Amino acid sequence: METAKLSIQPQIIDLYAVLEQNGLFKQKEEVKSLVGYIEGMEEKLGQMTGEIKDMHTQVSRLHDQTLHAKCSQLVVKAGDKIQQAKTMVSVTKGKLMDSAGNAVKTFKEKGRSALVQAVEAMRIPAALSRLKNGFSHTAEAMRQSAGRLDTMREELHEMGGHMKNAGRALLGKPAKQAEQLASDKGILAGLRSVLESCGKAFSHMERGADTLMGKIQNGKAPEGKKRSVKSELRQLKTGHTEQVKAPLPKEQAR
Repeated sequence: METAKLSIQPQIIDLYAVLEQNGLFKQKEEVKSLVGYIEGMEEKLGQMTGEIKDMHTQVSRLHDQTLHAKCSQLVVKAGDKIQQAKTMVSVTKGKLMDSAGNAVKTFKEKGRSALVQAVEAMRIPAALSRLKNGFSHTAEAMRQSAGRLDTMREELHEMGGHMKNAGRALLGKPAKQAEQLASDKGILAGLRSVLESCGKAFSHMERGADTLMGKIQNGKAPEGKKRSVKSELRQLKTGHTEQVKAPLPKEQAR
């Protein structure tokens, strides 16, 4: 079951209210930027999940068992990467809700100064950095999978050309020059298109996080090495103390 949007969660609404009441408009905008970003990512990742389901349907139409197995493996891998990204966003969302509730409670008990410190303890730029790095890793994985499909298509196309010329040789006909591989036809081309689209979407999500980080940090370029989605997810889960479709073509595979 899909959870309610983050922006209508009571903890977030209450935090917005106390921040505005205390004139902490900059802090409110920072929280709103992360909330909006998370909601956008949830929507995009949901769309990708639907595309992965469609890809499984297309793979099931492949009759060649070796080809079916290879394509199935790529689609499963892509689905796993998307699920990791969804989990990473979900963990960030849960930590933000907890932090928002704690910030409001802290304000009621200790006042405005404690509220400012509680919002700073959310470490919003750090949360965006983890998401950015995770999306960067996933975008690269999608591009690599799309490249593998390109290789498979080229091999199949070349093999088909050899078989046709072998048949022509048996009939005493001269060999024909291989036709150019169509980039937009066949099941494999459709699968590749979706993987490429997902890679571009993750790169866009990465840039979105980087842009928000820059705004929050007043234009200061964020630092830090890229890490895998699993690495970022482990840090999110263990860092609790930080307060926080385009349809696929239905032609035969080529």
